[in-house]
Amino acid sequence: MAISFSYETKEELARVKKRRSCCTEAELVAILRLAKLPPLPGGEGVLLVTPHAATARRVYSLARAALGLPVQVNTERRGGKGRPVFKVLTPAGREALNDWLAARKGVPEHQCCRAAYLRGTFLVAGSVNKPAATHHLEFLIEGEEEAARLKDIMQHLDLQPRLSRRQRSLVLYLKDSEQIVRALSLMGAHSAVLAYENVLIFKEMRNRVNRLVNCETANLSKTVETGLRQVENIRYLVATLGWEGLPASLQEIAALRLQHPEASLKELGEMLVPPVGKSGVNHRLRRLENLTRQVRARRGETDAADDNLSG
Repeated sequence: MAISFSYETKEELARVKKRRSCCTEAELVAILRLAKLPPLPGGEGVLLVTPHAATARRVYSLARAALGLPVQVNTERRGGKGRPVFKVLTPAGREALNDWLAARKGVPEHQCCRAAYLRGTFLVAGSVNKPAATHHLEFLIEGEEEAARLKDIMQHLDLQPRLSRRQRSLVLYLKDSEQIVRALSLMGAHSAVLAYENVLIFKEMRNRVNRLVNCETANLSKTVETGLRQVENIRYLVATLGWEGLPASLQEIAALRLQHPEASLKELGEMLVPPVGKSGVNHRLRRLENLTRQVRARRGETDAADDNLSG
């Protein structure tokens, strides 16, 4: 079975090293606030029910460090088949668990704790699209109070989430790729950040190449169109004045342009003896265009092409 980018990100977050007791507590508070905590027979308190083994191990580790209560993990298969479900619980009872959580109603004060709170929220209520798809990271939250709290925490972390409703839940989400990368980095998903940035770099390089190709194509088309127009002018001058009617200083460039209508100014200049720079070649070709305009005016001729001689 293919593993999603969200799953891989949660696997990585579940392995983030616990550094401070305050951050450990903040992460666990987020998980317990968002996880459903139905009481089990015998007065046991459930911390989390999840099919994700890494998340279950994370909650077990956090709870052992922060609660000061006995913690255990039970595994079962629903109906005896399918993927296993992991239940992290404390035999000390639901009341002790609720008392611990009730004493921590506020918002974390420190940035490190806010980042840890965001990580815990993502583990139980978050998802992120793979980088190559549409940029989207979201938290599915039940309850106005918790949604407002999470939004406040994210804004303190310089994240600007949008809010929408999905059935009975609220969704806080990010669409900007830089914001998503920042959120992943704050939570500690550094491998996910690298994967995301690699895709962004690839997309930027591809877009840059496309822009360069389009620019080169446009320049090439312009060069060819200009060359063909200049060839038409030179043929007109030769037909009306003859080669001897052209100034001697322009005869060489006129002959080269007839032979190489697709050549750029630089290429034409390199063919001259002695070689001439782009500005010199451009000056001579413009003299030929002006001469064409003068001859047409003297002969009383009009030509649609004449309107574009200086284009």
